[in-house]
Amino acid sequence: MNQPAAIWSISRIVFDNDIDLTQNVILTQGSSALISTIERIDQLYNFVQFGQLQNASFNYKIAPILSDLCTQAGIASTILFHQGAKGRHESDIAFKLRLERIKYVDKYCNDNNFIPITLKNREVRNSLTHIDEKLSDFLTLNSNIGWFIDTAMNYRNEFVAPMGISVKYCRCFIISENKILHLDQELDVAKLRYECIVLLAIIFGIELK
Repeated sequence: MNQPAAIWSISRIVFDNDIDLTQNVILTQGSSALISTIERIDQLYNFVQFGQLQNASFNYKIAPILSDLCTQAGIASTILFHQGAKGRHESDIAFKLRLERIKYVDKYCNDNNFIPITLKNREVRNSLTHIDEKLSDFLTLNSNIGWFIDTAMNYRNEFVAPMGISVKYCRCFIISENKILHLDQELDVAKLRYECIVLLAIIFGIELK
């Protein structure tokens, strides 16, 4: 398999003889996604504090934070843990490298007795990365459902919908629970942040708090 003649990047490369240069570059995209996820979580914490919101907040700054947070978490999960069958449009080389990469990451996790439950969850990953498909299905499921999308609120049930309408959530941060409610999934934000911190340390040697 051919390898790049050179790589010029400000990103940190994993210098490990167990994997080739191409895998190093792909893994670096995973480390960037982990760091971005942490940064977006910290931004969310700094911007939204419990008790300061009335009902739900539709502040324009919250939506891109939640959107990017979920996107970056989905990218990290895909690069580091996606071990499904060969995709319809996935090349043989990409599939081979993906399986090798997952084996490499799993070894580090196993050696450190660490199980990243959130980032390894296939349903969570699919709900984050296939957002267009998921929204198409969920939003057209029932005309009696009202949706909170890319918003934040203190409690999940503090908003009373008009009679006959049930409430569901898409990338909605519930401050009191420290969770993002996303379609039929719930993401524990504190656990997600912790998983990102540990993975950066054990795989990439990057120490963050």
